[in-house]
Amino acid sequence: MGLRLETGRLVIRCFEAADEQAWLAMVHEPEFGRFLPPSPPPTAEDFRRMLERRHESERESGYAVWAVDLKSSGSFIGQCGLYPAEGVGPEVEIVYHYTQAAWGKGYATEAARAVLAHGFGPVGLARVIAFVVPENIASCRVAEKAGMRFEELVTAWQLEGLRRYGADRLASTVR
Repeated sequence: MGLRLETGRLVIRCFEAADEQAWLAMVHEPEFGRFLPPSPPPTAEDFRRMLERRHESERESGYAVWAVDLKSSGSFIGQCGLYPAEGVGPEVEIVYHYTQAAWGKGYATEAARAVLAHGFGPVGLARVIAFVVPENIASCRVAEKAGMRFEELVTAWQLEGLRRYGADRLASTVR
């Protein structure tokens, strides 16, 4: 497994087995699932299955959801990456989730920009979308600051009224 992207403050890399406890701590934070579809609390076994799926996705498609670390300390602060829309595609969506301690510092936008550049560059995607709960204003801002544009309200992930954002490779190279 090989992806490693670096930004000014972040390292975006493949998840490893050693990330299990940090990832589980993040997904069990009280506010983590506030704007996500309801689901049972993830377990260590869920992490291990997720790890296998993400490695397989990167091998097969060149993209996955990756771990995000602070460059200065090496500490895990979240995840950002590309994923088949609603888990099945054919469209590709960008997803980003962070520990509460990392909120409001611009890390999500910094990582999203790097991930979009990777998706439009080496991976060769023509288009990437994002689904955001309208009340999640911070996430809407991340999508917009990363260069995505609001397109319409949709139902996705069994949630109605999500804001759908889109970015196209050709439009992103003009910026």
